[in-house]
Amino acid sequence: MNGKKLIIWDWNGTLLNDVSACVNAMNIMLDARNIQNIDEMYYKNIFTFPVQDYYKALGFDFEKEPFEELSIEYIRLYKKLSENSPLQEGAIEILEFFKQKAYMQVIISASEQKALEKQVVERFISDYFDTLIGLDNIHAHSKLHNALSYVNKIKISPQNICFIGDTYQDYEVAKAIGCKCILLDSGHMELSKYQMDKVEIVGNLQSLYHKCKNIAWV
Repeated sequence: MNGKKLIIWDWNGTLLNDVSACVNAMNIMLDARNIQNIDEMYYKNIFTFPVQDYYKALGFDFEKEPFEELSIEYIRLYKKLSENSPLQEGAIEILEFFKQKAYMQVIISASEQKALEKQVVERFISDYFDTLIGLDNIHAHSKLHNALSYVNKIKISPQNICFIGDTYQDYEVAKAIGCKCILLDSGHMELSKYQMDKVEIVGNLQSLYHKCKNIAWV
């Protein structure tokens, strides 16, 4: 085990502020099917993984429209609407903070690999990361396997790893790794409804940045 410290970042909702793009893309799909629209608060209360369950909660019928076809439609809309999605406030400051401390930083995301790379490059933050790890499909299946494979490969002790995300699934990945977990309440899920132990919930990246300045290890 080496002594380096590693920050594993989630992307969507954690570093990228794309909740509005997700809600707007879905509302276009709901409009086309005469299903009631959603707002961001409702979205955060029902969004979940696997995302098939989220679609079902909204009223989609997979017997009439296969999930794979719906995914293609959604991603097409999301790509267009998320082009102007900004980084979360405080993202640059905290990425720079960890860079100055010589921490390794990676993104492990449920986004498709090429889409993830494109979004990161377009926001001019590629240099902060040792690697970007997305999925090989657009269907937002679990990133757990990718996270465990990466951690096993780099051989950093779990006590020197911190996973920063915004969903209950990020917590589950951190728990599987056995590392510290920080979740942001400014992303895609209403976190208060989940039972989680050994996790720190912070309002947003700005709050996390100010908190990290005053402690030795996040």
